[in-house]
Amino acid sequence: MNKKNILVFSMALTIVGGATAAVFASENAVHSTKNKVVTVASKVGNGTNQTTTNHVVKVANGKISDEEAVKMATKALKDYMGLDAKSFGEARVNRTNAQEDFKFFMDLYSKEDAAVLKENAKKDTANVIVVQFVRAEDLNQPMPASNRIVINEKTGEIVSLTAFTNEDRSSETTIDDAKVKSAVINFFDKQQKNVKENTMKVSKSASSGTIRVLCELEDGRDVDMTISLKNYSVSSYEINYDRLITLPSVEKDYRENFRELKVN
Repeated sequence: MNKKNILVFSMALTIVGGATAAVFASENAVHSTKNKVVTVASKVGNGTNQTTTNHVVKVANGKISDEEAVKMATKALKDYMGLDAKSFGEARVNRTNAQEDFKFFMDLYSKEDAAVLKENAKKDTANVIVVQFVRAEDLNQPMPASNRIVINEKTGEIVSLTAFTNEDRSSETTIDDAKVKSAVINFFDKQQKNVKENTMKVSKSASSGTIRVLCELEDGRDVDMTISLKNYSVSSYEINYDRLITLPSVEKDYRENFRELKVN
C-alpha cells in the first residue's frame, strides 16, 4: 500500500463504522472490482458539446449495469443537488463492499475501534456501486475532485452523494438552527424519507463555511450530512445503509464536537 493509498484510507478513518461504510476508500481498495471507465457527453471550453464514446461493461451477476448506474447517478445529482452531470468529462464506475476494507482498517485502528470493526465485519454488508463524475479539466490529475454517488445495488437506493461546485465558500460562521432543520427535512422529503424527531445534532463550529449535521431516519438508520452556511444547501450526505456500529473514536467526536439542534 503506497503513501497515496494510505492517505485515501486515512481520510476515511472517521467514516468506517460510524454514519458510513468504507466506500470513500473503495477506489483504492485492494480487492474492489473495477470496471472500465464510462464516459458521458461533456462540454468543452468553447461552449460546444463534445460526445465521447461509451465503454460500458455489463456485469453478468449484477442487478444494475454500469450504464444504468450512471443514469441513476445523473438523475440523483439533478434531483437532489441541481447539478447537470453532463457538464463533467467522465464518469468512473466501480463496485465494492465494506467487507473489502475491514481487515485493512483493523491494522490501523486502536484496539477499541478494531474490536467494533470485528463486530461490523460479521454483518451482512451491501454491494454498492460508486459513480464518480470528474471534470474534463481534471482528468489528468492523480486524485481529481469529483461528484460521488453511491448506489445500493440490491435496492437501487442512493445511499451517499457528495457534490462539488465552483461557488465561493461562505465566510459565515453563525449557525441558524431553524434553517439547518428546514434544510435537512426538505432534503429528505425529496427522497420520500422522514427524519426522526429530536435526533438532529450539528457541529459546534463551521469549517470553510460548512457544518456537519447528524440525524436519524424513521427507519432507524443514521445519517451524516454536510450543509453550506451560504444558502443552507446540502453538499453531501451518507446513510448508514449497513447499520454499522459506530466506532468508539467516532462516538467521542460526536460527544465533544456536536450539540443538539435547538429548535422547537
